[in-house]
Amino acid sequence: MTSHIRRATTAALILTVALAASACTTTKETSTLDAKHASEQMQSLVRDTMEVAGGKWTSASNGPAADPCTTPDGGKGVWFSWDQDAAGPSDPEAAMQRVDRAWRNKGLATRTQSVKRADGLTLHRVGSAGREVDSIQFNATTGRMSINVESLCGSGDVDDFTQH
Repeated sequence: MTSHIRRATTAALILTVALAASACTTTKETSTLDAKHASEQMQSLVRDTMEVAGGKWTSASNGPAADPCTTPDGGKGVWFSWDQDAAGPSDPEAAMQRVDRAWRNKGLATRTQSVKRADGLTLHRVGSAGREVDSIQFNATTGRMSINVESLCGSGDVDDFTQH
């Protein structure tokens, strides 16, 4: 092997090790969200979505439901789900577009879809995942609107968020 090739190989190895070390450092510096903040963040997004979509919303439960999860760093955590329902709007596609625009304005990546259902209604939906919440989906037909959401996993003990 020539010295030129050895130097290039050594430089590539050093760069690889440096990149791997910086990736580990970045990951370790990322703090885990606490469960209370994860719940508040999720509830805020749901309330904003209900306001943008319009209508009178009803919770499928008496507030967010808490379940245990494992945080990204392997610790005990809590995630929350909170489903909402409302009567369908006269223009469900416009409701979907308003929600999509509001989420994108918050910096969320979105995906929209409109599909014809077996009952003849067109279901308009928009979804997002991984930033403010683990996942959220808004659905609208002329008959009904719904929001289905799961918060991010926040550090904490599920017993602190459930009634005994």
